[in-house]
Amino acid sequence: MDAEHNREQRRAEPLTMFELVFPSDLNSHGTMFGGRVMAQMDKCAGMCVRRWGHLIPVTASIDAIQFCSPIHQGQMVETKAKVVYVGKTSCMVKVTVFADDTETGKKHFCCEGYFTMVGVDADGKPGLLPTFPLETAEEKTEWELAANIKKAMLERRRQAQAK
Repeated sequence: MDAEHNREQRRAEPLTMFELVFPSDLNSHGTMFGGRVMAQMDKCAGMCVRRWGHLIPVTASIDAIQFCSPIHQGQMVETKAKVVYVGKTSCMVKVTVFADDTETGKKHFCCEGYFTMVGVDADGKPGLLPTFPLETAEEKTEWELAANIKKAMLERRRQAQAK
């Protein structure tokens, strides 16, 4: 039997990181740089995949990021990542970001995005990722959404390569 059929199945546990927003993180509007938020999201997605997949994660694409509300200096940023879809050597990670005003204790949703990560071995070659069980309706819904995002991404890639 080939390696594809003998893939390990491993729960895809979420990973959460926290960071404070400092003056060096701010743009000219006094809110956190979108690129800084994206870098934090990418780091969280990578650590989540590394822990789950036991391979070195490399970002292949970033899709469907929606910035909904700004993050301000002094707030604590909570970034949550969870693998929601897996192919053979790549997976998709849903990353959500919340800001917590440490003075008032109020927390609000800021943005979310989907990161496609490829697991590579020590030689930089794509490696076979484990699978994970879809146990809840929410996990099945997330899988379908991620599959549709991947399909759209592959179509954009095909069109770009045709130019």
